[in-house]
Amino acid sequence: MNKEDNNKSEIIKKIVARSGNNFHYQVVNFLRELGWSVLVSPYYTDNLTDKPREIDIIAEKAFDVNTWGSSQWMGTLNVRLFIECKYINNNNVFWFDVIDKQSVISRVMSDTPLKSPKENTNIEKHHYMKVEKVAKLFSSDNGNRENSEVFYKAINQNLNALIYYKNKGSLSIIPKSGKTINVISTLNYPLIVCNSFENIFGIDVVTNDEPTGVQDNFQLEVNYAYLNNINGNQSAISEYFLLDVVDFRKFDNFLAMIEESDIKTIKEVIAFSRQ
Repeated sequence: MNKEDNNKSEIIKKIVARSGNNFHYQVVNFLRELGWSVLVSPYYTDNLTDKPREIDIIAEKAFDVNTWGSSQWMGTLNVRLFIECKYINNNNVFWFDVIDKQSVISRVMSDTPLKSPKENTNIEKHHYMKVEKVAKLFSSDNGNRENSEVFYKAINQNLNALIYYKNKGSLSIIPKSGKTINVISTLNYPLIVCNSFENIFGIDVVTNDEPTGVQDNFQLEVNYAYLNNINGNQSAISEYFLLDVVDFRKFDNFLAMIEESDIKTIKEVIAFSRQ
């Protein structure tokens, strides 16, 4: 191999190393192996600006819902994950504070068939409801927040896509098969999946202790204001969101957890309400 070829090879290796696409495809292949249908880097047109935007991954899986007390099939509860994949090279610090419980209740009631805890305690089984403290602020050692912080970008890319697809309805990305399709409800989860939490640290603002390494998956609380454009009419909207921040090494734990808490509970509520 001559010098020119060596230089080109080094340039190609740097492109691969900087891109983060290898980690992106780790997440894609992991989900496919678990039976999720996956869209890789889908583009959509922003309703307000008409500009093309992108999210790393949209994944969807259908969970069968049977009638209460029997095995008669009713339809499916579809779960859709909006995922931004982030390879974390720099140190990042999150400030954790007490969760806004009333906003969480409103978010869960808006996203699911679950009712207010005053009417039914089933909502308490949703994983958002079990959280006591969430990340509310963050900073890193890689420069200006708006231009270079990976989490700032991840929030915007993720929530823009989630809002766009929710406004477009619940059209499934799961390939059609010979089986009858009856999607009863769709759950949408915004996620930021990191290669690891080795460079992620947290400060508890209540105890004001020194920063410590974050060991477990956590939630990032966001009050997100945006302009919506429906049929040419613009309106200012502010919504409360929780984004799950997941260590890829514990992604299987996260998926098992939402299946055992959120999905199982909502399937039972749907079945019971339609008996």
